[in-house]
Amino acid sequence: MLRIMSGLLCLSCATPPGDQGDLAERLKDPAQVWPAFQEFIRDGQYSKAYDLVHPGTRKAMSYEIFYIVFASFEAPRRLVARLQVHRTEPGKIRLCSAEFGASREIRLAKYLNRVWTLEFTPDDIEFFKGRTLEWYRLQVKRADGWHFAYPPDWTYAPLGRTCGCAR
Repeated sequence: MLRIMSGLLCLSCATPPGDQGDLAERLKDPAQVWPAFQEFIRDGQYSKAYDLVHPGTRKAMSYEIFYIVFASFEAPRRLVARLQVHRTEPGKIRLCSAEFGASREIRLAKYLNRVWTLEFTPDDIEFFKGRTLEWYRLQVKRADGWHFAYPPDWTYAPLGRTCGCAR
């Protein structure tokens, strides 16, 4: 049984929402770390998403910072939902979103030499915060200064048309 002690998540028995098999088995594939992270964020299971962050990164990024960056309001949750894995290489993945005009390499690290985890750097955290703030400001500008009061038929304005990795 594999346990992440600081997060107290038993990876061999926890599964992401929607019967997708054993989480520990999924995390052996580096291309599955981000989709599992997205599922936890989408379903409001932020502490489980935080457990997918490498323990070394968690020392520098408290849960509070994690929550502000990835789940505090619509923009960060939307960015996480829209980022797709466009390339997987040993120890890193390329995440892209056409709506946010984003393309970013994120490092991965093995935990206990068994499963892959997300290894966010301070630059990655700044990227996520900056990209969501830029997106939010564009929405407010398009809504004539209204904040969080969009009409029911509102469509979000994209920051870009392509992701930047030419895919």
